[in-house]
Amino acid sequence: MPGDTAAAAGSGAAAPEGPAAAPASTPAVPLGRIRRFVLAERLSHWLYALFFVVAFVTGLVMWIPSTRAALEGARLAFSQYHGYVGTAMVILPLLLFILLDRRRLFRDVREIDRWDGQDRRWLGLAFRGHTLRGRPMPPQGRFNAGQKLNVVLVAAMAIGFAASGGILMHKQDMSAWLVTRALWFHSFLAVVAIALFAGHLAHVFVTKHGRTYLAGMVRGWIPESLARERHERWWAEESDRRVV
Repeated sequence: MPGDTAAAAGSGAAAPEGPAAAPASTPAVPLGRIRRFVLAERLSHWLYALFFVVAFVTGLVMWIPSTRAALEGARLAFSQYHGYVGTAMVILPLLLFILLDRRRLFRDVREIDRWDGQDRRWLGLAFRGHTLRGRPMPPQGRFNAGQKLNVVLVAAMAIGFAASGGILMHKQDMSAWLVTRALWFHSFLAVVAIALFAGHLAHVFVTKHGRTYLAGMVRGWIPESLARERHERWWAEESDRRVV
């Protein structure tokens, strides 16, 4: 883990003494920081965000009557382009994560899938506004319950987008009843996704710790003080690893 130092001695060798002794390895992150995201996590996150924005803009162009009418004969091709972008949004970040760090992906999935009483209590208090008012919250792991719920919702919506979008891309082979419902469901998911995205942006840019999380998604590490305050269980686990 970040911050760990390599074992210094060979079998039976005495450790160096005096000021000439040098550390066995250089810390992976600056002092007072703790590694939160590896490269595979960060690249997958930003790739998904990029395709989501493009899918949002192209979908909005087709939804607004004036821009939809301006497309004229290019409307079908534009619709297909939107579908390809949506497909890339779902598949490419996951594929990149698998290729770069499959073990980390499985670890993230296990952490997000693991819910306990502290997570449920945290979520209940968060819905009552305790986090916004700065009140004490139950200790959390690397992902708090709100972040876990967000990932679950994004994954569920990605599946929904893929299913409904696939129907719409091949609507000429589908029944009108199925296409109509797929279009409604796709539009509903788009509204929910945009609301979540707007909330995510508000949290990132309005709150101080949100901006720190954003920096963590760029650099990979966050201040240890934030980890201790908002992810106490994870911080304690990392601290134990560093002193072993």
